[in-house]
Amino acid sequence: MNTFLKFEAAGYLNSEEMIAEYLTAALEDENPDVFRVALADVAKARGMITSTPRLLLRPLTLNDAAALAPLFADAEVMRFGDGPQSPEWAQAWLRRALANYERRGYGPWAVVEKGSGDLIGYCGLFDFPDINGRPEVEIGYRLARAYWGRGYATEAVSAARDYAFGVLGLPRLIALIDPANVASIRVAEKAGLRYEADAMLPGYAYPDHVYALESG
Repeated sequence: MNTFLKFEAAGYLNSEEMIAEYLTAALEDENPDVFRVALADVAKARGMITSTPRLLLRPLTLNDAAALAPLFADAEVMRFGDGPQSPEWAQAWLRRALANYERRGYGPWAVVEKGSGDLIGYCGLFDFPDINGRPEVEIGYRLARAYWGRGYATEAVSAARDYAFGVLGLPRLIALIDPANVASIRVAEKAGLRYEADAMLPGYAYPDHVYALESG
């Protein structure tokens, strides 16, 4: 039986032994794209997308609604967004995020502080069909105020960037940033993105800055 079919028949990656055999089979294929996909599969099987020394990025679930509600209700966190929002709004946002996993294979992911196990915000990828005449994938994030000033945003964005390029194989990422949001501009620049243009989004009174980074 083909090795990969064997994993499917056995219930896929439900043990460390299966994971080790799966990765070995991917390496033997000698196709870097196959091994890249295998690594992503293993991460998902372990309930994570990627990690850093201090943070874990994992898929969001409906159980995260209670942890996300205070984030979206904080006026300072939402200052450069849609303003403070209700728990119902947060629940709808979460459902859209889960739908994006099914539709595109990515979206915003939960950012968890390893030391405490707390969900401290989100960081991930968002599709925009038309930014200055072209489709783009944006890397975006929001963290609870209690965790600002610790370098967590740069850490999460850099990890999501590496996953987008190295695992998903995306060719380009952007960040749409309010010109007054100096902290987010700093995070984007630390993650390697550079100012490229301005973009006027629907309903905005003035344009956002577009920061961009090409893969490789």
